[in-house]
Amino acid sequence: MVSALSSRAPLALLALALLSLGAEGCRRPAGQQIVLTKDQEQQIAENVLTAPPTAMQNKVDCKFEDKITLLGYDIKGQPKKGGTFDLVMYYRVDQPVQGDWKIFVHFEAPGKRRQPFDHYGVGGLYPVGQWKKGEIIRDVVQVQVPGDWADNSAQVLIGFFDWGLYAASQGDRRLKVAAPGTTTVQGDGRVLLTTVQLGGEGGEPKAGGAGNEPTPKLDLQAAAAVANMLKQYQVGKAAAAPVIDGKDDEWQAIPSLPVSIQPSGQPLVNNIRGTARLQWDADNLYFTARFRDEDVKNSHTANDSELWEGDNVELFLRLPGQDGKYYELQFSPNGAHFDAMFTAPRTPKWEEASKFDSGMELKTTTDGTVNADGADIGFAVEAKIPWKNLGLSGAPAVGTSIDANVYRIDDKGTHDMGHMGVWAPVGGDFHKLDGAGKLIIADKAAAPAR
Repeated sequence: MVSALSSRAPLALLALALLSLGAEGCRRPAGQQIVLTKDQEQQIAENVLTAPPTAMQNKVDCKFEDKITLLGYDIKGQPKKGGTFDLVMYYRVDQPVQGDWKIFVHFEAPGKRRQPFDHYGVGGLYPVGQWKKGEIIRDVVQVQVPGDWADNSAQVLIGFFDWGLYAASQGDRRLKVAAPGTTTVQGDGRVLLTTVQLGGEGGEPKAGGAGNEPTPKLDLQAAAAVANMLKQYQVGKAAAAPVIDGKDDEWQAIPSLPVSIQPSGQPLVNNIRGTARLQWDADNLYFTARFRDEDVKNSHTANDSELWEGDNVELFLRLPGQDGKYYELQFSPNGAHFDAMFTAPRTPKWEEASKFDSGMELKTTTDGTVNADGADIGFAVEAKIPWKNLGLSGAPAVGTSIDANVYRIDDKGTHDMGHMGVWAPVGGDFHKLDGAGKLIIADKAAAPAR
């Protein structure tokens, strides 16, 4: 997928009637309509207001060019470490915004740490490029505060950026602030909305006493070590080459890596979670993954087509000694695959990058029926990728570390990060491999840290 929101094509935009909207990864071409369920249509209707609410907690009147005015915002819930709170923003559309734009929300300790919550509007169902003049948009972002946040406060900064431009060429364009209202505009053009004070996990610790012991302090160094261990997976040498039949039955003794959180680090809903496993031998890298899914769908059946617009699994690999080159391999439950080689982040464009041939062999199975509305249970993919097609003469040496990540895209649309799963979260950009997971080539597989 070209990124958490993929850079494949200009963003998809409109929301209308019957496909549950999900994964923000790769998008439909601009102008193509996305079909939504009636519940999703109702969710949009409930968040497109005809007048601003009378009881906003904070009025700001911050104007972004002549396009959008942030009227104000509410904070629902208590910001605390390891917890969540809702940031509710109210925008007035003064003029339509043409193109593929996203709202960014940065939860930040200045100069130390940033937790991004980039998104399309109304839970991904109503993108900015579809907003109509005169509408009041209520946009709710659930902010997940990391439990190991070092500071006792955090800044909340917001703005709008041209995702289509960034995805296509790494260009950086934001809506400029024409009038800040009661907010402060940073030197980089971001709007400082507020600074929130944070309690510890579950709130501030209380004084000690019978049945009321103080909350122990988190060992941040130990927590960081565990986090790093979770992002490492030992790829063991296969005792025998698995049969590529999509059944993954001979893989059950192989340790799995979890794909159970969103790219933002928030938990992924249970009904689309899954696991992946890898093995190797002298000639091939072997990959399998299994995911829950109540309605398995992908309408794209041609190899190297827009598979990210349906149910899909993606494996990113960056091998050492290849000057930053990396590979994107996609596996659809309908048996189609996508393979691409990039020489730099999203370079060249996916249409050119996908001329690469990984030589993969792919088989899939579905517990149910692909593209037939009904009660499915899930799907599995199994693939063999020759090392020689990844630019190697044979298997990497034992101990080699490969930058990697595994993503799961749900078919329910292309705007909702809540319907994307990842092994090692690095934010909304699927092509970001710095800080992603590490595959360690090993003689024997070892279970990932728990």
